[in-house]
Amino acid sequence: MKQKITIRDIASHADVSTATVSHVLNNTRYVSEEVRARVLQACQALGYTPNSLARSLRSGKTRTIGLVLPDSSNPFFAEIGRKIEELAFQQGYSVIICNTEGNLKKELFYVETLGQKQVDGVIFVSAGGYPESLEALQALNVPVVIADRETLDKTGANGLTVVLTDNYTGGQLAAQHAIELGHRRVAIISGPSNLTPSALRETGYRDAMQRAGLDIDPQWVV
Repeated sequence: MKQKITIRDIASHADVSTATVSHVLNNTRYVSEEVRARVLQACQALGYTPNSLARSLRSGKTRTIGLVLPDSSNPFFAEIGRKIEELAFQQGYSVIICNTEGNLKKELFYVETLGQKQVDGVIFVSAGGYPESLEALQALNVPVVIADRETLDKTGANGLTVVLTDNYTGGQLAAQHAIELGHRRVAIISGPSNLTPSALRETGYRDAMQRAGLDIDPQWVV
């Protein structure tokens, strides 16, 4: 029968205290890279595999984050997801990625599932305009970040942190750049008008065209 390896064994092998081993394995305190490397090498040499379930029960933390995306195959969302996963990994967190395809039923299912998995937080990227999803997120009672969507409550009183891009200025600058290049018949290929980002970009485009005294043919707005 294989002998169970404990953090005492690792501490002895790495010539450090058990507290240091605990801090390295749980990322609870700064440990120098040299000492961290010794501890991890000792884990590998002894064949130690931490019991993540037991650790999460003791600490009340699973060190996982739920990431809800409308479509991870979309290059825009794929890049956002990749960066979130990279930064989470650097902090000792794993990421559970959920694709909703803009479907309310799937959004609610994934929010409930993430709650059952007791994630430490949720990042909701480009959520649809469904208030039910936001209400379900609030009910999780964990930190939630809404990315690229405004919520009805912009004060933060709803407990949700919102990270936004200035989409209006983006649409305005794009149209203005085309106008400054001498173009007068400028079209826009936009997203769904019921979603805040694409609606704001289109408004910025229209305002830039109006200020330049240029008419917009309805056929130019796709």
